[in-house]
Amino acid sequence: MKKFLLLSLLYFQGTFADQPLEEYFSFLKQLGQPNGNYRDGEIEVVVEPSEISKVQKVQEDRLLQKGFSAEDAKKFSRIGVVGEDQYWVWLRDAVYFPKGVPGTYDRLIWKSALKSGYPGIAVLPILPSGQIVLNLNYRHATRSWELELPRGAIQPEETIKQAALREVKEETGMIPSTLTLLGEVAPDSGVLSSVVPVFIGKITRREKSNPDYSEAIADVISFTKEELKEGLLKGFMEVSIGGKKRQVPLRDSFLTFALFQAELRHLL
Repeated sequence: MKKFLLLSLLYFQGTFADQPLEEYFSFLKQLGQPNGNYRDGEIEVVVEPSEISKVQKVQEDRLLQKGFSAEDAKKFSRIGVVGEDQYWVWLRDAVYFPKGVPGTYDRLIWKSALKSGYPGIAVLPILPSGQIVLNLNYRHATRSWELELPRGAIQPEETIKQAALREVKEETGMIPSTLTLLGEVAPDSGVLSSVVPVFIGKITRREKSNPDYSEAIADVISFTKEELKEGLLKGFMEVSIGGKKRQVPLRDSFLTFALFQAELRHLL
């Protein structure tokens, strides 16, 4: 009986211990990204389970030496899926940094990017007058009003162009007659694994906008290229919100990328 209980305990311990890495390896396979090679100066992702355990122990000891509790050092060194919801996956990788130094590195993955390769799109809408359309958007993460390009997630089975057309119409009500790909933006390559394609769209007509319930778009405002350049230098644009003049930050990375690319391609 004791032998049976011991074997059962070992079985369940092994099952629970292996499950996080199995799920982790599944996400790595879906991502299909290169593991890298530290000998080439890259950050190499360790995928051999025995090596992962060694790196995890090194990181745990490192955190202990920095004064973390034994519980936190173990928790903060655990390799695999740290957290997950319907939108995001938080992975912690065992890695070798350049020169072969072991450690861990975290990254966030948009689940929508696992199938399409892209989590979402952004569009620089251009009116027939040449003015550029921006959303006056309240962002939860920064807790601030922002002037930004229309952008959003790619839905299942959508192409990136279909997503671009849909997002522009939903958020601004505007219909582009043409879409031209300007390139890709890595919004935060230190944390986010995904890149986002950015388009320029020539607007020919406008209908009623229909933003998602979770979006806080107060207005859709058009500016000249020169006004935006001045605003980027100052870091803000003065706009009206609820009848009051406000200085709203102008710092959207998608906008600055799109403006520069459009000028280089003589599209703006």
